Amino acid sequence: MQADLVSINKQFPQAFDQSLKPLLAHFGIDAPDIMISGLVLDSRDVAIHKAFIAIGGHALDGRDFIPQAVSLGAKVIVAQCDDIAVHGHVEMREQSIIISFYQLLEKLSELAGHFYQFPANSMSMVAVTGTNGKTSTVQLASQLAALMGDKSAYIGTLGAGMYSSNSDNQPLNNTINTTPDAISMQRLLAEFVAEGSCQVALEASSHALVQHRIKAVKIDIAIFTNLSRDHLDYHGSMAEYAAAKRFLLCQPELAYVVLNVNDSEHKNWLANVPKTSFVVLYGHNTSKVDIPSGFKYCLANNVRYTAEGIALSVQSSWGDCELRLSLLAEFNISNVLAAICSQLCLGKSLKQIAYIVQKLRPVAGRMELYKRQGHATIVVDYAHTPDALDKALLASKQHCHGKLFCVFGCGGDRDVGKRSLMGEIAERLSDQVILTDDNVRSENPRNIINDILAGCINPERVLIEHDRKAAIKTAAAMASAGDMILVAGKGHENYQVIGKQTLAYDERQFVALFQEGKSI
Repeated sequence: MQADLVSINKQFPQAFDQSLKPLLAHFGIDAPDIMISGLVLDSRDVAIHKAFIAIGGHALDGRDFIPQAVSLGAKVIVAQCDDIAVHGHVEMREQSIIISFYQLLEKLSELAGHFYQFPANSMSMVAVTGTNGKTSTVQLASQLAALMGDKSAYIGTLGAGMYSSNSDNQPLNNTINTTPDAISMQRLLAEFVAEGSCQVALEASSHALVQHRIKAVKIDIAIFTNLSRDHLDYHGSMAEYAAAKRFLLCQPELAYVVLNVNDSEHKNWLANVPKTSFVVLYGHNTSKVDIPSGFKYCLANNVRYTAEGIALSVQSSWGDCELRLSLLAEFNISNVLAAICSQLCLGKSLKQIAYIVQKLRPVAGRMELYKRQGHATIVVDYAHTPDALDKALLASKQHCHGKLFCVFGCGGDRDVGKRSLMGEIAERLSDQVILTDDNVRSENPRNIINDILAGCINPERVLIEHDRKAAIKTAAAMASAGDMILVAGKGHENYQVIGKQTLAYDERQFVALFQEGKSI
């Protein structure tokens, strides 16, 4: 069910121990000749031979934790300063040396790159950004690379690790964020090099791009999937959100830019593509698709939805072929095409890809199908934005022969404006909506439900069951064989945040056991 990724848990190679002096000399700082074995952002990870990096953040300021780092015995503290005149200033505090570094946040990726010897330079790097489809595209690209004989790795929402076709659901390193911090990113890449990886696919979130987490990571191929409403609580407006995504075009040594021609935002990308980068357009070959002269392309035609998955024809600059996918949903066609483009750009054969692509597995928590004889089919999907819910429901209707039920909720302490939009979409595209709790965090669950109901024309017909397991059981009791139940919002996640508690909750596991008729 979940793509197989091997966790990397080994201690980081000691070969990267180095002196602070040459490391900071790259930034015009005359530092003492002190050996360090690592860089850490969390003061709780401080050790005597690790340098504590104190930067200002969105929620916390690392400089506030300098006293704690000093008390824990940190020999070296590199602290962000706001005055260029102070850059390189060195002071002693007890047994700790504190070095001021101007624009440290912007330079942190480069600093970590020097420490870990710029590991991305030793591999082919694929970075995927967009509101939806990042996780699926990155996983599918990693699968394709591995199926064609390349050692590949993955960094994103599901975690980080080496892909292996010979393992089954092995644990992953938890990356906490979709795109790890600048230090963790360079460290992970160095570990992948040590593991023999020749290709890495990573998710580049809008937060990570504006926070410069991958600024000094060499990216060979940038992929843009789509743009729809999300993260406006952070970016403030769609214009700023869109601009944040386009930061990916600033990556060093960018060779290819792969764009979804079916999303209008791709035109803004085209206007900003570096002159040294080649453009590849992918998508569904509709009457509105216009491929400018000189651009490469990979387009889907004659799409057929079957009980086993999807069949389609492909026209491309690399030739034409027929594909058969063991995947559900129209949007997975776009995800697969983007993944295929990444491999074509790296010199793989379309003929080989067409043969291999039928072996691709569904991505964990992305339109995963759970069947039970004589009962409704349940689909688990991560959709938690208006656009994603819209696509997931439309995809479910393509494969549903009866009534369509939708079970979902919205996260607390996040974009309130999208809630009513999702309520409108769910009511319009499904036969029965059952609202439940997602990660409510510190909000009152009833207030979140009311915000969703505000988008419904007939809110009195919407059922409410705050307990997710009970909501799924309610839908199953109402549904019949031939019906379909889309359970949206949690996907691959194995927890639920209620108040200040993070509770164990694996929706995929629950639904799998429920469909097997086991007592739960």
